[in-house]
Amino acid sequence: MEARDADAVHYVSVAAFADLARRLGEPPEPPPPVEGARLRVGRVQGTDPGGAWVAERDGEVVGASLGIVREGLWGLSLLVVRPDAQSSGIGRELLDRAHAYADGAHGRVVLASPDPRALRSYARLGLAMHPAVRALGRPRNVAMPPEVRPGTRADLPLTVLVDRAVRGAAHGEDVGALLDLGGRMLVLDERGYAIVRDGTVRILAATDEAAAATLLRGCLAAAGPSDALVEWITSAQGWAIAPCLDAGLDLRMDGAVFLAGDVGPFAPYLPNGAYL
Repeated sequence: MEARDADAVHYVSVAAFADLARRLGEPPEPPPPVEGARLRVGRVQGTDPGGAWVAERDGEVVGASLGIVREGLWGLSLLVVRPDAQSSGIGRELLDRAHAYADGAHGRVVLASPDPRALRSYARLGLAMHPAVRALGRPRNVAMPPEVRPGTRADLPLTVLVDRAVRGAAHGEDVGALLDLGGRMLVLDERGYAIVRDGTVRILAATDEAAAATLLRGCLAAAGPSDALVEWITSAQGWAIAPCLDAGLDLRMDGAVFLAGDVGPFAPYLPNGAYL
């Protein structure tokens, strides 16, 4: 993958997820701005050039994969193939290239959509599958907990400590990238942090379940009058159910979290789709 591929990767991703929504009988989500893809691709090219790949057909990008490694923890940040090029082996080749970058990593993480082909592919990597639900809706009667405060880049050292406790590796400046994309950080001093943007919980990590639930309530309060979305709620994240139900959100079956190796307890934790 090269810097000039960022826009093409974005449009392939938009087309792939819109097609998945159609096949699942769901309305497609509004496409994210291309600037986010430029930041994401540019960052991964700088930190993980060996994990960044594109597939071309007749000179056009038709697929892409991004594998990242943070402190020995590998994650699949992206795997997309343009709808007209799917089921042709391109996705398998891209996954092989990204997964090869995991060689020597102590743990592996993949966040999978409900696409049956994706679930099959990741299960074949030998990772353990943890089915997930998502919670969505307009939060009702949720107040910002008084112990939760706004966070800044000055709180990045806290994110490092908490991340290492819950997933065995820090995100480091990936958290900064989420802030650069307009994320709002919430902090519970010494116990955890979360980032919320456009009503969606982009990441949440805490040292204990009570702290995680408090931060989640803060995220739902921060959504204001907008709809909220909480993703990647597996059986290990049972602490997240009560805050979502208390706020009037609906639960729906979603994709799955795939884990292998040393990934820490991976709880209490709601991962990020791009940075795992």
